[in-house]
Amino acid sequence: MARKERALLFLKIAAAGVLLLLALAPLAPAGQGGAAAPNDPIAANAGRMVDEGRQTFRYDTFGDQVFWSRILGIHEALKTVSPRTALTVGLKVDADALPPGILAHANLDDPAVTAELLRRNAVVGVRGFFNQDGTLRAAGITCALCHSTVDDSVAPGVGKRLDGWPNRDLNVGAVVNLAPNLQPVATLLGVDEATVRTVLQSWGPGRFDAEL
Repeated sequence: MARKERALLFLKIAAAGVLLLLALAPLAPAGQGGAAAPNDPIAANAGRMVDEGRQTFRYDTFGDQVFWSRILGIHEALKTVSPRTALTVGLKVDADALPPGILAHANLDDPAVTAELLRRNAVVGVRGFFNQDGTLRAAGITCALCHSTVDDSVAPGVGKRLDGWPNRDLNVGAVVNLAPNLQPVATLLGVDEATVRTVLQSWGPGRFDAEL
């Protein structure tokens, strides 16, 4: 009798083991014996959503060019800003958005080069909007301004995008201070424009005062 009981117990344990293996089999990674179903609509949709999210993160201003340009007029300042100045205040250039070697022959002291960088969506986090004649009519800010940087593989401030990395070189105060009209901000805070500009200049790279 004892032998039969032991045999029955063994069969139960073996059966339980088989059931456990069958239950875990669908969870095995595709690279470990499984294979992803071809034309998987779920995987395709997930990939499409990631691509759409990346585009939104990098290039969508959510209409804030109305504030930055129509109210503060920062696009007028950008027309006079050279690439060298832009890099000095911590703005970054996405080398992959440019033809190979173009920066090697570019005049980094020419504001027209800045306009061309904006036209090619190469200034990380800054989106330019242009008239039909090629002149800059507005500029807006995207999520990537503060939340992306580059790997400096081409030059300091120029390289491949690193989305999700903080731009600790960005001097937000200096960038905002480029705007010719900060009176709307001063009026909102109940101070004069000179005070606003002084505070902005005091921030420095990688800092942001939420009170202002």
